[in-house]
Amino acid sequence: MMPATWIDALLVLMVVSTTALGASRRLVGFTVGVGGVLLLRPLLVVGSRGVWVAVVTALVGGVILAVIGQRLVPAGKRQGWVGKALGGVGGAALGLTLMFALVTSLPIQRNPANDAEIFYPPRTAPGTLAVDLNRSPLVDVGRSILLHPLLPAPTPAEARANDTWRVYGGLHTWLVVGEPWNER
Repeated sequence: MMPATWIDALLVLMVVSTTALGASRRLVGFTVGVGGVLLLRPLLVVGSRGVWVAVVTALVGGVILAVIGQRLVPAGKRQGWVGKALGGVGGAALGLTLMFALVTSLPIQRNPANDAEIFYPPRTAPGTLAVDLNRSPLVDVGRSILLHPLLPAPTPAEARANDTWRVYGGLHTWLVVGEPWNER
């Protein structure tokens, strides 16, 4: 197992922060968190066509989710530990979704000498960032998710590896639009 890097620490901090924020907002945090998870795939599809359209759509979607959370959940129902727990679940779901989206969205680098060879994460990142990206276990998971169709499947005897393989395949289907390794 690879040792964690500062990149992993920041990604985990993001998940912890969204979990705490969701818990503090209680049922509104649950609504916004789960709604954000559900909006991710449509936003990725829209974003593949134009980044500014996706940004505007995300902002409008976020405002709509916040308003829905405030209107659907009466003020009296927002209190208590159940609301906090559900808010934490919504925040954690959103944080994990954002983390997986980030680790699968780094640029793909092509080898100038062999156009069929790709590197993920890119080796051309500035300074020590390239080294830290390559050492990061979470970025390694992102690589496995992003490039899932290109990687060899585990043998049937490797039960645990098959379960992981299926999870990565599901995350790939949800997080990756098209075949970015074929884009030039």
